[in-house]
Amino acid sequence: MSSIETLSVSSFMTRDVKTEKEDQNVLTACRIMHENNIGSVIIVKKDDKNNIKPVGIITERDVVRLLGSLNPSLLQTPLRDIMSKPLINVSINSSVRDAIQTMQQKNIRRLVISDGERMIGIITAKDVFRAIMNNQDLIPSLLGDKLLIEDKTIYDQFGQDWFSDILQKP
Repeated sequence: MSSIETLSVSSFMTRDVKTEKEDQNVLTACRIMHENNIGSVIIVKKDDKNNIKPVGIITERDVVRLLGSLNPSLLQTPLRDIMSKPLINVSINSSVRDAIQTMQQKNIRRLVISDGERMIGIITAKDVFRAIMNNQDLIPSLLGDKLLIEDKTIYDQFGQDWFSDILQKP
């Protein structure tokens, strides 16, 4: 029987992570999110050895906050000035429970999956909920997990995503 401690994040992460350079602007990130129907873009820069390194993240929520300031000139602001940093990541060897715990502790909904220094994927709260729905035998271990019971927001989000998935199915 699977449990959230044995289920690896690598089984549910997205490997095709969309990125943009830190000197690009918000409109560029918005275009990537729109064209790919995603809610975030990982911001990257070249290090001293010319390797591309993830350094931050821009999310839909960041864009909404920016637009809410009612200053349209901010849309031309370089991503490095508004991205969320430091970038929070977990190891490819991490469990779904590790991902949930990190998301709760950091109050975030997306984690970069890394293999040492190299980014190999991204996992979102929605991916975690899909993993749970696709592995219904996890539900008893979730219900018995004190960490999850104490944080009502994870159950609220689970319910929203679960009902959303049901309503979208033919």
